[in-house]
Parts: sequence; C-alpha cells; structure tokens
Amino acid sequence: MSDDSFTKIVDTDVHPFVLPHEISSRLPAPWRAKFDKYGIQPPVPGIAYPRLRNGGYRADTWSDTFPGNDVGLLKEQLLDRYDMAAAVLIPLHAHSFGAEQAEFSEALSVALNDWLAERFLDADERLIGSISVPFETPVLAARRIRERARDTRFQQILAPANTELPMSSPHYWPIFEAACETGLPLGIHSGGVASYRLTGAPTYYLEEHVEFSGEMQSVAAGLILGGVFERFPSLQVVLVEGGVAWAGPFQWSMDEIYRTWHRALPGLRALPSEYFREHFWLTTQPIEEPARTDDLVTAIELAGMTQRLLFASDYPHWDFDSPEHALKGLPKAMRQAVFHENASHIYRPNLGVQA
Repeated sequence: MSDDSFTKIVDTDVHPFVLPHEISSRLPAPWRAKFDKYGIQPPVPGIAYPRLRNGGYRADTWSDTFPGNDVGLLKEQLLDRYDMAAAVLIPLHAHSFGAEQAEFSEALSVALNDWLAERFLDADERLIGSISVPFETPVLAARRIRERARDTRFQQILAPANTELPMSSPHYWPIFEAACETGLPLGIHSGGVASYRLTGAPTYYLEEHVEFSGEMQSVAAGLILGGVFERFPSLQVVLVEGGVAWAGPFQWSMDEIYRTWHRALPGLRALPSEYFREHFWLTTQPIEEPARTDDLVTAIELAGMTQRLLFASDYPHWDFDSPEHALKGLPKAMRQAVFHENASHIYRPNLGVQA
C-alpha cells in the first residue's frame, strides 16, 4: 500500500488450485485407483458452468502450471506485491470433494489438507489454511476438524453455501459442535455442488455472479431461524464472496416478520438481527459498487457490520480486487478496520496479525 500509515493487509479469500496428480499421490491405494480411473462425481468449480476467458482467472496468473498452483507466483503477485500480513487460503476443490461418498470424501479431504500444508503453509508463514472436510458426512467431518485443528496454521473450517440439505439441519450439527470445540470459525464460500437452488441454472454468467448474495441470505436465515446459535452460542460464521449491501435490509425483513410470527420460532430468544450481528462476518469481494460510495458506507453502517467486514481479493480470479484500488471511498478508519483490524478478531492473532 502506498499509505505508510496503513497497517498490513489480511486477505480473507485466496484460492489455491490443486492438480489431479497432487491429490492422487496422497491417497491410500484403493482410493487412488478409483480417483485415477474414474475421477470424482461432483464437478470441480469452474467446470459446472462456462466461465469467462482464461477459465475465470487473471491472464497473468497462468505460468507453467495452473493459476493458484504456483506458490512463488502467488507470493510475488499478492503477498509481496501488497506487503500483506496474512492471506486465508480457500481451496474450492473442497466443495466437490466434500460431496463424494463418505470414505472417499474423507480421503480426498485429508489429501487436500495435506497438500495445502505441504505446498503452501510450509512455504510462507503468512498463509492461513482452511480445513477441507467431507461436509456431507458430518461425523467424519467432525473427526477431521478436531484432528487438523491441532495444526494452528489452519484457522477456519471450509463449507459450501449450497449443501445437500439446508445447513440448519441437525444433520450438520456435528460440524458445528467441532467448530465450537476447536474455536474455529466456519467459512462458508459461495457455490457448492447443489447449486442454483434459488433461481435454477443461469442462462448468463452475470446471473450466477449476482445470485451469490441470495445463497448467503438463505444460509444465514436458515441458521438463525433454525436456532443453530442457541444450540451453538460460540459458533462464528464467515460468509465469503457473497456481497455486503444486502445485510441491512435482510436483518430488517427478518425482524419485522419475527415480530409477527415469533410464536412459530420458540427456540429464538432474541431478534434475528441480533444473531446476525453477533455471529456473522462478511467479506468484501465482490462488493457492491453504487454510483455514490457514501451509499455503500451507509449500507455497511446500517447493517452493523463495520467491525465484522473483512477484506478479500479473490486472487487469482478475473474479478480480483487490488488493495490499491478497492474500497477507496471508504473513510480511513473503516478501511483500516476492513483491511486488517477486523480479521484479528476472527482469526488467531499470529502470522503477523495482532489482536
């Protein structure tokens, strides 16, 4: 950053990319044979729906391997270029791997975590890992969360926004229990295998892109109204890549309906907006960009998310937000909070992040 008074940045959405042979070599023999011969059933993100040019990646992130696979290039283009304090890695293969059949899903998730630790976390202490889990098999997922959480470089549990069942379902409670036990937030990233539940398959990429906020509203409403935070009061949830400006009207709508229909929700002890502001965090990419930046500032403030908004670049994707240009119209104190301070309250205060 050109502003010397600015604290180093924490980027909360960076996508490493694993190649098939890197997974295969880490799988036990029976699963390796299955993976090599048949691959996986759920499509890998980026294949399910045609992306823009370059596969949806920045043109300059292609080297002699796939974008997001080159650790040196990631450090050069992101960590060193912007003198970052830390970056949270979110491997999107976890969405597909987590929806496979139980034991195969577990093996794939373990391999993905091992690869992330060996290839990225060992390479630079500024990198923070997200734990990939067999999300649709919560008992196995909980076991892997507790095991991987012993490595403090992993500071978040990864989940897709679109799951086979509504995320508030008791089916997923073992994951929430493990999250609370380990003190790790649940990072819910847009997309997933069961995509387009709200709108149906898109005709245009623009439809898919703007629908991400709808996914997040569905997840948040389900968790709040389903009483998940009464059962798991320490659970923290980071909604990654789902927009920001909707959060205020979303809370107003839930509160208004709740005042009329609260008897239908006897498990809640507070207004829905109170749960939202106490348990949810939002990331900035892709952030809405109104003609007047002041309107965005107002939306963030009215949503009560000034201290719970986290900077995200979405590297190495085409819609990457450069820290040099993103959020320029925000007041300096708010930008300071978004770029660094807020992250210190959700991720563990090491790796250069000070609480």
